[in-house]
Amino acid sequence: MAGRTSTSFGVAATIVILGIVSLTFFVLTAVFFNKFYDAKRSVDQLQSDQNKIVSAAERNRDDVLTLVKDAEREKKSLVAYLVDSQSTVMEKVTGSKRDTLTELTKKLAAVKGTDSAPLLTLVQDRDSRIATLDDNLKVAESARQQAQADQLNEVARVKGLLESHQKTVDALGAEVGTYKTEVDKYRAGADGYKASVDAQAERERSDAADTKQRLEGQLAKVSDEKLVLEGQLAALRGVKSVEAFRGRPEQANVDAEVIAVNGGERQATIGIGSNQKVVLGMTFAVYGDANSIKPAADGKYPAGKATLEVISVEPSTSTARITSEVRGNPIVRGDVIANAVYDPNKQYKFVVFGNFDVDRDGVPTPLERSDMEALIITWGGKLEADLSGDADFVVLGQRPLLPPRPSQDAPFEVVQEFIRRQREVDRYDGLQKQAESTSVPVLNENRLYTLIGKTPARLGRR
Repeated sequence: MAGRTSTSFGVAATIVILGIVSLTFFVLTAVFFNKFYDAKRSVDQLQSDQNKIVSAAERNRDDVLTLVKDAEREKKSLVAYLVDSQSTVMEKVTGSKRDTLTELTKKLAAVKGTDSAPLLTLVQDRDSRIATLDDNLKVAESARQQAQADQLNEVARVKGLLESHQKTVDALGAEVGTYKTEVDKYRAGADGYKASVDAQAERERSDAADTKQRLEGQLAKVSDEKLVLEGQLAALRGVKSVEAFRGRPEQANVDAEVIAVNGGERQATIGIGSNQKVVLGMTFAVYGDANSIKPAADGKYPAGKATLEVISVEPSTSTARITSEVRGNPIVRGDVIANAVYDPNKQYKFVVFGNFDVDRDGVPTPLERSDMEALIITWGGKLEADLSGDADFVVLGQRPLLPPRPSQDAPFEVVQEFIRRQREVDRYDGLQKQAESTSVPVLNENRLYTLIGKTPARLGRR
């Protein structure tokens, strides 16, 4: 019994002790965890505060480690080192240690051209421009000094010229005074001479009045004689007109005959050519015989049964195009042709001037004018030196070329050649204006070929 009681007491004591130990451990554990969480919160807060200064990822960067070492050498914290460094930089850049990077950015933004370029680059660029401006200033100052020296020299030169001019004026004044005295003497003599001349003029006017009266009487007499002569001339012209209306014999009005007809081509061949001065484009009326060309009482010729236009000219024959034909009365061989104004015996007169290209090499020259004149003479024309009243045509080539006007120090031969060419140009222009004012036909080179029936491709043919 006693043994069971002691054992029970020991067990109970053990249970009590274990309970106390467990409670003590629980209490210690609770206290420990409470301090652990407090320490952890402190560590987290410190870690958060440290990350605001430098994060864990930034601590291992080379530039951060370099800054840490620089701070350690100066026995400063990293933040203090950076703050001091920023103050130093701001003092050098803006002049104020209290400026921040934001304020520096605002100040730089207010300066034109610093929004993107580095500040040191801007400073270097500005220094370079200042150096350039200094150099330009030195050059300008040197030029100014040189200009000032030139101005002084010019002033001195002008002063010398003015002095020389004044001396010349004084000398001329003295000479003019001498001339004035002589002029006064001459004026006195001229006044006397004028009086004698006026008296002589009065006598001449009196004599002229008498002569005028005498000539007016003679003129009245001549006018009466002129009226008589005009009456006689009118009577003679009436007789001449009657004779003119009688006309030439019909055979004399025939210019040629039709020697061949090509009805399919509507062409005819006539018996005259370039030897008779037939030219391209000339027209003829066709008659059955010479009697059909007899003029009427009023002097007009009857219409032919057909008309021809020359399209090709040979030396003694020509080919003509049939331009019109009376139906039922075709052209046949042996028909005669006539042109009221065509006269193979007339010799046309030409005035030729300018540059021509007779050899067709594309270069008109004044020397080829003689070739053009030879063609006209060979054709039967006559050359005239000037445009007189009986000239029929003016043949003008290209206008002569006028070289630039020579300078004052040009050789005499050059000036003489320029004057010669100027005269040629003036003569060319004068001939053209005179021909236009007198209605004389003006032909160029190609129109002359058409007139004489010779084209550039056929210059060697007759």
